[in-house]
Amino acid sequence: MSKKTIAVIGSGAAALSLASAFPPSYEVTVITKKSVKNSNSVYAQGGIAAAYAKGDSIEAHLEDTLYAGCGHNDLGIAADVLHDGKIMIQSLLESEFPFDRNEQGDVCLGREGAHSYNRIFHAGGDATGRLLVDYLLKQIDSKIELIEHETAADLLVENGRCIGVMTKDSQGQIKVRHADEVVLAAGGCGSLFLHHTNDSSVTGDGLSLAYRAGAELTDLEFTQFHPTLLVKNGVSYGLVSEAVRGEGGCLVDENGRRVMAGRHPLGDLAPRDIVSRVIHEEMAKGNRVYIDCSAISYFEARFPTITAICEKAGVDIKSGKIPIAPGMHFLMGGVLVNCWGETTVPGLYAIGETACTGLHGANRLASNSLLEALVFGKRAAEHIMQKPVYNRQYQTSSEISVIYKVPNIEVYELQSRMTSHMSILREQGSLIELSNWLHMLSNQEMNVKDITIPQLELSHLWQAAKLMTSSALLREESRGAHFRTDFPQADVRWQGRQIVHTKKGTKIRKKEGIWKNESFTAKKIAESLFS
Repeated sequence: MSKKTIAVIGSGAAALSLASAFPPSYEVTVITKKSVKNSNSVYAQGGIAAAYAKGDSIEAHLEDTLYAGCGHNDLGIAADVLHDGKIMIQSLLESEFPFDRNEQGDVCLGREGAHSYNRIFHAGGDATGRLLVDYLLKQIDSKIELIEHETAADLLVENGRCIGVMTKDSQGQIKVRHADEVVLAAGGCGSLFLHHTNDSSVTGDGLSLAYRAGAELTDLEFTQFHPTLLVKNGVSYGLVSEAVRGEGGCLVDENGRRVMAGRHPLGDLAPRDIVSRVIHEEMAKGNRVYIDCSAISYFEARFPTITAICEKAGVDIKSGKIPIAPGMHFLMGGVLVNCWGETTVPGLYAIGETACTGLHGANRLASNSLLEALVFGKRAAEHIMQKPVYNRQYQTSSEISVIYKVPNIEVYELQSRMTSHMSILREQGSLIELSNWLHMLSNQEMNVKDITIPQLELSHLWQAAKLMTSSALLREESRGAHFRTDFPQADVRWQGRQIVHTKKGTKIRKKEGIWKNESFTAKKIAESLFS
C-alpha cells in the first residue's frame, strides 16, 4: 500500500506542528523558500496564551479574545481553539519545554494587551517563537523531508482538486511535486508595508497561490499594526513586545506625558488597534512616542532579544526610553478554512497566518497566534490522517505554461503606497486612489520558467494588495483593526458579514458562527473605538 503524501509550504510553528504530528508511515515534505529558520514564528517574542493561572479560565480567555476581535470572531472556533490550546500547553509542560520559571520552579506568566489575567507562557525571556521552532524541529528530524531554498511557484489543480505544488529552486530549476494533500503555511503579507515585523521571506505567497487555485479568501481588510516597533530615524529595527508594557513599561511622549492616559480603560494594555491609533494620532501632531521602561529593573534579563535590538539601533536601555512607531504585524484574514484547516479547494489546507480560521475576528488578541498555529497544525494533521490516499496516476507534462503578471514597479513603491493609503487610518478617497493605481499598473506576463524569485514575490504582493484594498473599500464601518475615518463607528449592518474573494468575483455574505451576542458586542465595541 502506498504512503499518503503531504506537501507543506512554509516552516513556521503551524507547519512544524503539523509535520510533527505525522507518524513515519506518512510521506511528509516541508518546503521553505529560505532556511527553515526564516519564518515569522521565529520572531515571536511574547509567548503563548493559555488560561492556567489560579482564578483564570478558558471562559475568561474567550471573553478577552472576543473583546479584542470586536464581535467578528467565530465563537465555536474560538472556544475550541482555546480549549485545545490549554491541552497543548500542558503537553509542552510535560515534555519539559523550557518555559521561563521563577526561583521556586513555578512557570512565569506574563501579561499583555487586552488580557484580564497573566496567562502568557514565555521562554528565553522574549525568545518564545525561536525556542518553539527549535523544539518542533527536534520532533520531526527523522520523520520528514525538509527542503530549503525552494519556492512554491504554483499549485497544481486538476478537476478542481489540488494535487501538488510546482516549485522553483535557488538555481531556477522547476520541480513538480505531486501530493495527496497540500498545506499552505506561508505566513501573511507584512512585506506589503514599509515598517513591519515579518521575516523578509513572507510576501503573501500563500494568499496569492490559494487565490490562483480557486480558494476563497476573506477578512483581508483586518490588518493588525503592532503599536511598538523600534523605529529610529525612519529605520525599523524590530518588534518591542507588549510584554514590556505588561511588566510595567508605559507609552510616553518626549516630555514624559502618558499618551494612553484617559484614552481607554485598559490604558497602556488596551487592544493593539486602539494603541496603534493613539500613537498614530500623536505622531501626526509631531510628537515622538517612546516606551518608558525605566521601572523594569530586570529589563536585560527578561528581554534579551529586545535588548539586542536596542543595541543594534544604538538605543541606550539605561536611558529608560525606547523610540517606537506602529508597523504591520499580523493579518487576521486569509484563506477561508473550516475547523480542520480545509480550504474550499479539495486537497488544499491552510494553517497559521495564511488561514482565516475565525479565531481572531477583527483584531487578534496578543499571543493567540502561536496558540492557533499549534492547534490548527495538529488538527489539520489529524484530519488528513483520517482521509484515504488520493489514488491517482499523475502525468507530468514537459511543457510548463504557468503565467504570472508582474507589475513594472519596485517593491518599495508598492510598500510606500500601501503604507500611505492602507495602514492604520483609511478613507474612501484615499482607498479609491490606491485601488485605481493598483489596477492600472503596467505589467508584463512571464512564464514561471523565466520569472525570478523577486518578480514572483512582487506578483504575489500585488495580488494581495488589490484584494486587501478592495475589502477595505467595501467595508464601510470601523471594526477592530479596520478603521475608516469616514465611517468611524461599528455598524450593526456589518455585524457578522464577511467580504469573500475568489477568482470568480467578490461577494459579501453572512457567516454562520460569528459571535451574535449583540448587547455585549455593542458595549465592547463602543469602548474600543474613538473618533
